[in-house]
Amino acid sequence: MVDNDDAEDGQIDTGRYIGQQVRKYRRIRGLTQQVLADRVDEQRTLITRCETGERPIDSRAVLYKLAEALSVSIGDLTGHQEDKVSPAAVAFHAAVPRIEGALMSAGLVDGADEPRPIQELTTEADQSLTTFMACDYSKLGRVLPELLTDLYRLTSGPEAERAWRALTAATFSTAMSTKKLGYTSLAWIAARACAEAAATCGEPAGVAAAEYMLAQTLLAMPGVASASLAHSGGSAERLQRDLSETTEGLEMYGMLHLHAALTTAATGGDPTDHLNEAAETATRTGDTPGQAFALAFGGQNVDIWRMSVALEQRDGGRAIEVSRTIDPASIPSADRRARYFVELGRAHALEKDYTHCLHALLRAEHVAPQEVRSMNVVRELVGAMVRRARRDVLSGDLGKLAERVSAL
Repeated sequence: MVDNDDAEDGQIDTGRYIGQQVRKYRRIRGLTQQVLADRVDEQRTLITRCETGERPIDSRAVLYKLAEALSVSIGDLTGHQEDKVSPAAVAFHAAVPRIEGALMSAGLVDGADEPRPIQELTTEADQSLTTFMACDYSKLGRVLPELLTDLYRLTSGPEAERAWRALTAATFSTAMSTKKLGYTSLAWIAARACAEAAATCGEPAGVAAAEYMLAQTLLAMPGVASASLAHSGGSAERLQRDLSETTEGLEMYGMLHLHAALTTAATGGDPTDHLNEAAETATRTGDTPGQAFALAFGGQNVDIWRMSVALEQRDGGRAIEVSRTIDPASIPSADRRARYFVELGRAHALEKDYTHCLHALLRAEHVAPQEVRSMNVVRELVGAMVRRARRDVLSGDLGKLAERVSAL
């Protein structure tokens, strides 16, 4: 039986936020707020504040528990149909059916032209990694379908080995971009394709990159954190000997430990060993940001991940403290630089310093507008600030940012 939450909780804001979806599915399941709170082991007031938009759902742990308790996917709670026609990445969303077709058919798409020369495709595959790290999803949407199709068509000819190597990079960037934009199942297909390509050409760093991407995809789903940890921490242990032979391999070994640290923190464990292993590995790879799969592994990236881990542990003060050791101007990629400012914004929000939170999010948006405007955590934070603000504030930077990230 459903309680009269409309009367109890007051007016529900019409802005876009995850709590709206929580309320929708709670009512569909016939649950009271108290029953849902009991299922996720939280206070009823948390459910109330989430549903009214007063409290942003910016914790991975809370989001997972809510999705499991409501028997829905993460995408059911975070996704919005309007996102697929957002100008920020509309070209990518339009290309998704063709990307799916290229991966699922292994390049056997109807009406395909003759594949381009392998050297051209290899260059384009490498560029797809840097395009992703530059957060240019529109360009990726224009490039990936034909790139994947052409490379698959060359895997059965004399250029097979080079095609498989290039396909490792192309499928990795496909998995990363589709996961970032909410296509979790497609990201999984692309990550599995990356694993096949890397195994075929015998590249340990490529195998590790595929495991990293499989772990990333699983972490976007509720109830499978242990599987995510197996693909990150477990793979790091299993592949350690092979990865230690090259700098690229060491970089991917470090990235696997960083992801294992985040997963461990998200599930309430102690991430210290994984963070320490990543930091020690960074001393072996040198001061220059790493080149493996354009992920920029190194000491600076380890510190950005330390911020993310602290936020998973709801320790905004520690995240801010770590942020002071990082010079954002020296962060090499737009993706990492934007992530730094978003995490800094989250940290300030946890400390209830909304002025500095807004400042950090505006800097993140300036660095990578396509990326930041499509991030659910940004929409949640901005929406919560809007609902706290005086009406006259909405004509300023906060209101304008809220419109750009579709929080209004």
